[in-house]
Amino acid sequence: MRKTVARWSVALPAAFALAAVAGFAQGAPQTDYAHMTMKVDQLADNFYTVTGMNGSGRTGGAIGILTGPDGIFMVDATFGPLTGKVTAAIKTFTHEPVKFLVNTHPHGDHTGGNPNFAKMGATILGRPEMRADLAAQKSFDPAGLPTVIFTSPLSLHMDGDEAVIIPVPPSHTDADSMVYFRKADVLMIGDFFRAGYPNVGGTVNGMIAALGMAIGTCGPNTKVVPGHGPVMDRSDVIAHRDMLIAVRDRISELIKQGKSEDEVVAAHPTSNYDPIFLSGIAQYYDENTIVRYRNGDGFVKQVYEQLKPKS
Repeated sequence: MRKTVARWSVALPAAFALAAVAGFAQGAPQTDYAHMTMKVDQLADNFYTVTGMNGSGRTGGAIGILTGPDGIFMVDATFGPLTGKVTAAIKTFTHEPVKFLVNTHPHGDHTGGNPNFAKMGATILGRPEMRADLAAQKSFDPAGLPTVIFTSPLSLHMDGDEAVIIPVPPSHTDADSMVYFRKADVLMIGDFFRAGYPNVGGTVNGMIAALGMAIGTCGPNTKVVPGHGPVMDRSDVIAHRDMLIAVRDRISELIKQGKSEDEVVAAHPTSNYDPIFLSGIAQYYDENTIVRYRNGDGFVKQVYEQLKPKS
């Protein structure tokens, strides 16, 4: 896949299922917040991303910042312990307050900072599924729950731009959304699209549909910002969607032939995509994650579990 704009590493993978949300709210054991720095990238006149960096690469979810005289519209909030560093990074390019915050999905590397920003005056927007998932976490501060709920696309006009929040079908989780900044031409896509094979915590068909929605939203020059990994473009999203369709169909055919999960994995239905989806993955992921995603087997198992006949 062709990579554009920026390249970086990821030190923390997303959770494999909604059950892992609580664990992510606490952060991975290897996350050293004290020694992390924040990297700022300007993608448009008044649009920036802020990402946490440790010694081996990037960790936490990418944060999107639209700024201007109307205040800040913020996408995702990374881990709670990093809020001070995030706000310090934001002050390097604006002193406007955070007015609105929306999360692309409920994992803690994207929502952990919600309570802190809410207590600073930010209004949090979210899907009903997002509020339910966060409220189900015993350790999550209720101050960080969404108070403005949307069930269909929602537009906010501010800072000379239009931020369109678009809920998508269950894909990475049951509460995924993407946010398109029309003038900046930036799409914050969260974790249902990223470098390497996907993590399907929702459904594979939902992820295919969500990627189709992203493709329809993107123009030829849109900067697509995944929750983890390099900034990409529409052609990368198309390649990812096409791979998902092909692998899903191959697994479905193997299941029709009566193959077990082990037999489906052994058939290696992702083999012809490995040179593309695993090429250069060390640029974006730390050693632990590379081991986890050294091939497409985990992804194949996720899809098999969804497509196998229900007893």
